[in-house]
Order: sequence, then structure tokens, then C-alpha cells
Amino acid sequence: MKLALECTTELLRAVQPLADFDWVLAHKCKEDAKYLEFYKDNDREKFIDNSVNELGEPLGIEELKEVRESLGGGFIVSPDWVGQGAQTLGAYVECVKAFGKEHVVGVLQGSTFEEVFDILPQYGGGVMCIPYDICSSKGDPPEIMALRRALVVSRIPADKFYVHLLGFNTLEEFIWYRGVSYVGSMDTGAPVLLGLKGINIEDGLVDKQEPTFNLMEGLEFNQKAWTGICLNVALLRKYIS
Repeated sequence: MKLALECTTELLRAVQPLADFDWVLAHKCKEDAKYLEFYKDNDREKFIDNSVNELGEPLGIEELKEVRESLGGGFIVSPDWVGQGAQTLGAYVECVKAFGKEHVVGVLQGSTFEEVFDILPQYGGGVMCIPYDICSSKGDPPEIMALRRALVVSRIPADKFYVHLLGFNTLEEFIWYRGVSYVGSMDTGAPVLLGLKGINIEDGLVDKQEPTFNLMEGLEFNQKAWTGICLNVALLRKYIS
């Protein structure tokens, strides 16, 4: 499974070489010129995230278009709203009109399994992002959230979709995806945040009530933190390999 890592601007040059591709937060590109320039100068495959997890609301299509033009290209992760399947599907349709299907990545949303499985076929196929909290609330136990997402992933047709995991809840979740070839990538800031905090990723993850990326702001980056980040990334790769 390929891995993308989220981190704050001051960590980009250190952390991003540990990742396989770029997962770019659109709102940071709009507010931070150094963040934008780093990814603009990077020639790896880019996915431009709509930043709903960090902001609570996704950036709109025009804002995403502006960021994509500034970066010189990239795949757009279409706007999504937690638990709102129909609204999220509608935004995907509009994104396809604006950017072309080959440049858009869908996000599957819904508050119930019935809603999710009714909406899924309407995407047709392609890359599909599955949020860590699908059919859940952020206050639910992480083990339950992980199981619900694994159940959703198990119903996705392997011949039509390629699955990207938006974050994760427990390391044990990855057991469900072993040998599942269509689950091919994920993005996360967890190993970075935990390294900054001096916590081993196998000792437990941070609470999902606050976005991981937002919690990184203001934390000190020193040699101990760097060692912790490297260790956590290596451990995570062991679980997702």
C-alpha cells in the first residue's frame, strides 16, 4: 500500500521524502506561500485534498481550481461532507464537469450502510476515497470505526474501483486489507504528530475529535521528534505492507 504523509510547512523538506506521493491540503496552499511553493516545485504525483477534515467544510470547486492552477496540475479530491452521501455525490458530478473524470477522485460518504451502498454504484468506477469515520461519528470507539470502514471496503467491487483510505483508526484495521489488491493507498499525519509528541505509534493513536494536522501546529521539531517520526513511519509501513 502506498503512503502519503501530512505535515506542517516547517516539516515538509524532512518528512515528505518518507512518503510515496503528495497529498496536498488545498487550504494550506491558499494561506501559506511556502507550503504552496514546496509542492509546486515537487514533481511527484499530487492529490489536492479539499481540506474538509481540517476546516469542517470543504473548499469549493472554484477554490480547488485556483489551487490546482497554482500547483500546475494534480488530481482533485472532490468536496465531501461527513455523513452526507447525496450532497457529496452531487459535488463529485460537478467536479467531473469542471476538471474531467480523469482528474477527479471521488469520496464516498453516508450516515448508514444502506445509504453508502445505494450511492456507490453511481460513481461508476475509478479511485474512491473512503473516510476513516464513514458511517460513524468521531466520538465512536476507534475499533468500531475501523470495523465499519472495513465492512464498507469489503463491498466495493474490485473490478471497478481503486480504494484510497483517508486516515485510519487503529493499526489492527489493516489486517482486514491484507491480500485485498484494490486497497492501494492511504494518507495520514498520525506518525508525524505522534513523533512530535514523543509517542510510539504502536502505543496508541491520538483522539479523532481534533484533526491530526491541526494538532501539529506549534509542536517543537528537534532530533528526538525526528527520530520518533522516522520510527513511526517505518512501523506504519510494516502494518500496511
